Amino acid sequence: MPTALPPADLSPLDRRILRVLQRDGRISNAELAREIGISPAACWTHTKRLFDTGVVRGVRALLDPEAVGRGTLALVGVVLDRSTPESFAAFEDAVRALEQVLECVLVAGEVDYFLRIRVRDLPAFNRLHSERIIALPGVRQVRTFFVMNEIKTDGLLPI
Repeated sequence: MPTALPPADLSPLDRRILRVLQRDGRISNAELAREIGISPAACWTHTKRLFDTGVVRGVRALLDPEAVGRGTLALVGVVLDRSTPESFAAFEDAVRALEQVLECVLVAGEVDYFLRIRVRDLPAFNRLHSERIIALPGVRQVRTFFVMNEIKTDGLLPI
C-alpha cells in the first residue's frame, strides 16, 4: 500500500475534493470538477494522486444492516492473558478471519481490544461468542455491550 501524503502536503483543493468524495463516493469526475470549480482533466489528476498516494483508501457502498440481516450491533472489549507482541499478533491474525467483526482496535485502558461486531440477532451473537470469540488466541476476558441506538454513524473525517 502506498504511503499517504502527510497532512501538510494536502492542498486546499485536495481538501475540497476529499470533503466531496466523503459525502458522495459515486460522484462522477465531471460532477466533482464542476462542484469544486476546476476542469475535469485537472480534477482527474488531483483525484488520481489522492488514490495513488493512499490518502483515499477505497470507495464503498454503505449498506442498511437491517436490510442485509445484520441488525444487531455489539461492542466487545477483549482482555488478553498476556501483553506480548506474540500474543497480540496471534489474536489479531485470528480476529481478521471473523467476518462478523467489522472493526478491531487496540486500545489503552481496562481492555486490550474493542471489536465492533454485527450479527443477525442475539442468538447469532451468543453462538459467535461461545464458539469463536472466547476461543480466540489468548482471550482471558470478554465484556460485551449491545448497542441500543446508533446516534451518529456517518464516519466522515473533518477535513
